[in-house]
Amino acid sequence: MANGVAYSMETGALARETSSRNMHSKLANHADDNRSVRVIVADDRRLCRECLKLLIETIDPRLDVVEAVDADQIGPLLEQGAGPSVVLYNLVMADREGVDFVKTLAESIGDFPLLVMCDADDNALMSGVLERGAKAFLPSSMPGPQMVAILHLVIAGGVYAPPDMVRGFSAKADEAAGRAGPSERREQVIAENFPTLTPRQCHVLGLLSQGLTNRDIASSLDMCENTVKAHVKQVMRKLSVDNRTQAALMADRLIA
Repeated sequence: MANGVAYSMETGALARETSSRNMHSKLANHADDNRSVRVIVADDRRLCRECLKLLIETIDPRLDVVEAVDADQIGPLLEQGAGPSVVLYNLVMADREGVDFVKTLAESIGDFPLLVMCDADDNALMSGVLERGAKAFLPSSMPGPQMVAILHLVIAGGVYAPPDMVRGFSAKADEAAGRAGPSERREQVIAENFPTLTPRQCHVLGLLSQGLTNRDIASSLDMCENTVKAHVKQVMRKLSVDNRTQAALMADRLIA
């Protein structure tokens, strides 16, 4: 695919799609199948679901979009379908565990491919989603035709990660290799004392305990501010505190 990369979960290797002929051949097989492919869009926001349904079905009428109000509806909808199905899940849904829930969802739907959409262009989040069983990470900033093309890539057995994010993640990993400083120690202490927090939530809490604003944290971790707010909300819930200041103080006392 010209605008993307195929990601091998087994080897960790990243390779660009160089043969459009192979891709078109795979898509032709789906076109010849009398059964349409069902795309189950799981999002707790009605407008977002309806917009995605209209967008996907307009771009490719072969795709039949079915709406799921929440993740609990996905399993029953998969059981009702007779043809091939894929799940497009919006990561930011109410009352869920964020990226940790991706693994639970991927395991619960078995062989049905899972694609995860998110408002954040976040390298670590992308890696976490793919490691937990998703076949594609889709930033909501991508164009509709590209998203539909990725749906077909996954239907054909491929895995997708945005190339710019992959390059950025690799560069940061190389830069961080062998480096251990006060921030790393702070995060390690937080992780040891709050085992229910995800690694990303530990990063956020560590910066929160240093007095950084959501905007500062977003800039430091290369994510959007709305994603930071979602992480802070989950941290507060897991630490059973009422506000971000209480969470920051709990973490800061561990370091002092």
